[in-house]
Amino acid sequence: MLSVSAICQNMQMGTTTALWKDPSVTGFMEAKSNGIEYVEVALNQCYRNVPEEDVLPKIYALKSKIDSAGLKVWSIHLPFSKTLDISVLDDKDREKNVRFIAGMIQTSAIFNPSKLVLHSSSEPIADSVREQRIQNAISSIGILRKYADEIGVQLCIENLPRTCLGNTPEELLRIVGDYPEVGICFDTNHYLTGTPAHFAQLAGHRIGTLHISDYDGINESHWIPGDGNIPWMELIGIIKEKGYKGIYMYEALKRKNGERATATQLAESFEIINRDK
Repeated sequence: MLSVSAICQNMQMGTTTALWKDPSVTGFMEAKSNGIEYVEVALNQCYRNVPEEDVLPKIYALKSKIDSAGLKVWSIHLPFSKTLDISVLDDKDREKNVRFIAGMIQTSAIFNPSKLVLHSSSEPIADSVREQRIQNAISSIGILRKYADEIGVQLCIENLPRTCLGNTPEELLRIVGDYPEVGICFDTNHYLTGTPAHFAQLAGHRIGTLHISDYDGINESHWIPGDGNIPWMELIGIIKEKGYKGIYMYEALKRKNGERATATQLAESFEIINRDK
């Protein structure tokens, strides 16, 4: 098999640690053997359904596995859940959530990442409270960006689907608009009322990192590129034109047929999105 490094002259790929239900040194070494040099650490693997006292030990154990395989960390996906939401209406709950995320940012420094990915909300969000939720998210990001600055990492707010905040490029640009140092994490699966190309045209100048996967244009699917209907040559051309020079971070977890994706399949699919225009 042709290695990723031989295929890709100007682009480098990575994958989320969520590719593996139970990340291991063996799995990470398989990724590296396929030319995948970078990972995004999905901190939910260390947080969701994990006793509080076990969260930090699991984070340190995950770091040890990544280091043992010789992989580099490009980004950290900060934890999120229905309740761990920086836009909630209750001020006490919001302050508690912001404090927790701030602590996770400080802990993330051990990975020496370049980017931090943050969700601006969970869902559902009713139209009647959307404006207040947007204002709450903006205020929370204003606090959390300072913690990111302290560890020398760019905070990137992810575009999200359905009724979540940041579900259009216009709304997401508004959410980050007061903070020029804050970027966008462009998830190619999450813009459901337009095309990924349209999103990139409008918001590409603020993209700090990517979540790469394919879908049917109806709802997020997180398929391997090539299994859905995204025109990758067009999309990557726009992303490059807008100045993106970072890692092409895969958040592709499965095939269209439902089978869980493998690192080998991700590496093979990378050729699809790296063809010359």
